[in-house]
Amino acid sequence: MRTLGVLVAVTIFLAGCGALPTSLTAQVPTTGPIQQGAQVNLDRKDQFIRVIARGPRDGMTPIQVVQGFLDASASFEGDHAVAREYLSESANTRWLPSLLVSVYDGPAVVTSNANLVTLTASQAGRIDEIGRYVVSVPGEELRANFQLERAGGQWRIERLPQGLLLSSSDVERAYRSLAVYFFNPSFSALVPDARMIPVLGPGQGTTLVRYLLDGPSDWLAPAVRTGFPDGVGLNIESVPIDGGVAHVDLKSSALLADDATRQALSEQLVWTLGQLVDVTSVEITAGGQPLVVPGVSSPQPVDAWPAVDPDALPVDASGYVARSRSVVRLGTDTDRPVLGAAGSGTVSFLQIAIDQLSNAVAGIDADGTLWRGVIANDASLFALIRDDALSAPVFDDDGNIWVVDPLAGLTRVDRIGRRAEVAVSGLPLDSTLLAAVPSRDGTRCALLVQRGVRTSLYLAVIVRTTASAPMQITQPIRAETRLTEAISVSWAGANSLMVLGSDGAESLQVFDLDLARGLVIGIGAPEAPVVVAAAPGLPTLVGAADGWIYEYVGSNWRKRTSGTSPAYPN
Repeated sequence: MRTLGVLVAVTIFLAGCGALPTSLTAQVPTTGPIQQGAQVNLDRKDQFIRVIARGPRDGMTPIQVVQGFLDASASFEGDHAVAREYLSESANTRWLPSLLVSVYDGPAVVTSNANLVTLTASQAGRIDEIGRYVVSVPGEELRANFQLERAGGQWRIERLPQGLLLSSSDVERAYRSLAVYFFNPSFSALVPDARMIPVLGPGQGTTLVRYLLDGPSDWLAPAVRTGFPDGVGLNIESVPIDGGVAHVDLKSSALLADDATRQALSEQLVWTLGQLVDVTSVEITAGGQPLVVPGVSSPQPVDAWPAVDPDALPVDASGYVARSRSVVRLGTDTDRPVLGAAGSGTVSFLQIAIDQLSNAVAGIDADGTLWRGVIANDASLFALIRDDALSAPVFDDDGNIWVVDPLAGLTRVDRIGRRAEVAVSGLPLDSTLLAAVPSRDGTRCALLVQRGVRTSLYLAVIVRTTASAPMQITQPIRAETRLTEAISVSWAGANSLMVLGSDGAESLQVFDLDLARGLVIGIGAPEAPVVVAAAPGLPTLVGAADGWIYEYVGSNWRKRTSGTSPAYPN
C-alpha cells in the first residue's frame, strides 16, 4: 500500500473567480469548534481535488522512493514535475506519462529485492493514448518493475514502465469522462465515443476538438461516420472559451463544404463542446472567415441541434407490458391495451418488443413462435416463424426483429418473415449467445453470453459495409468486470445500460452501467426479478416472478402494474 502521505487540497474552479485578497486569507481561523456550514450546490464537474505532491527527501529507501513517485504521479502539475524528481536524469528524458494509464483497484503491494522494486495490484483497466478507457479482463494482475540506482548518495528510479500507474480513485479525481460525437451510418443520430480527459493540462475544449478531428477510436470506427471532410483540421491549434463562447477556427478548406456537410460537422462540434459547463455556444470559422450554416445563428447555441440527440425518443414514448391476454401501454393516469390484435388478446406473449417509433410490436408466445403486428386500429398479428423455440426479441433501428435461435444463433427477421443469420465473431470459445440488444442508434450491441455456469455482458460494434452486405457483430469486449452473472440488459441511454445480474454471491439486482468506464452501481430490485427494460429519461422497469411489473422511482422500487414482460421502444 502507499505509505507516504499526500497533501490534498480541494480546489473549486468557478468562472470569474480569482485569488482571495490577503486581508481575507489572513483571517482564516485556526482554532475553535467545527460547525456545519451551508451546502454549496455545485455540479461535480465544476470541482476537483488537487493533489499537492511531495518531492523526495534525503535517506529514502528504494520502496519509499517508488511509493513517493506513485503518489506524486497523481499530480498533473507541470507535466508531473514533482514525480519526475524521483527519476534519474536519463529516466526523466525517456518517461512518457501520457502514453498509457494503467488503472488498478484496491491497494497496491510494493516489495523490493535490493534495488529492484515491484508493484502488484488488481488491474481495473487502461486509458490509451487517445483517452479511451478499456476495461481489463476479470482477474487480470498489474505488475510493474522499477530499477533504482544511486545518484548523489540518494536512490532514484532509473528504469520504469512507460505511462502512469494510477488507482481508480486517482482517475476519478484527475479525469473527466467526456464524449466526442460521431454519426450512425444514416447520419440520423450522434454516437458518443467516450474519452477520459485530464482535468489539468491542455484546455478540455482543445483536447476534445483534436480528438474529434482525429476520428473515432479503432474499436468504434467500423460502425460510425463523421461529417468532417478529409484534411479539415484546426487552423489555430487552440479552442479558446470566452464568455461562454467556444471559438473553433478550422482550416480554410472547410469553406468548400456543402450545406449538409457544414450542418453535420456543426452538430458534432456543438454536441461535443456543449458538454463543458463553461460553454453556452460555439462559434465556427474557417481560415478566420465565418462558416455559414443555413438555419442556425452564429455563434451556435449548445441546444441548436436537438434532432440528432443521442438520447432522443419520440415525445410520447412510454413503457409497454405483456399481460396474459394483451399488450398494454403504460400511461400517466391509466394503462390501456394497444390498438390492434396485440391489445385484444389474440395471442398471449411471454416476451415482447416495441419498435423505435412505437408503431409495431413483436412477441414470442409459449410455443416459441415469433409474431409481429402494427399498433393500429384493426391491425392483425402475423406469425413470422412458428414453433422454433426462439427467445429475446428486440427491434433494430431498421425495424427488423432480432431473435436468438437455438440452432442458428442470432437471427434477423424482416417484416415479412425472411430470416438472415447475423454473424457474431470474437466471442470466447465454447460460449453460447443468449441475447443481443442493439443500441437505438444502430452502432453497438450489448451481448449476454454464457460460458459454463457463468453469464457475462459484452459490448460489440455493428458493422454494415454496404446496404446490401450482411450485417456483422464484431469486436466484443467486456463491458465491466464486477458482475458474476448477467441475465437481462437494456439500453438506458446512448452510453449506459441497465443490467439485471449479481455481484459475487449476492442476490439478483439491477445495475446501472456507465459504458465510458465500465462502472456499475447497484440500485436494488424487487424480489425474484426476471427481466429489465430501460430508456433515456424514463423509469427503469422490472418484470418479477410474482407476475408484477415494478418501476424505479426516486430510490425505490414500487409496483406499477400486473404483467410478465416490460419493454420500451428500441
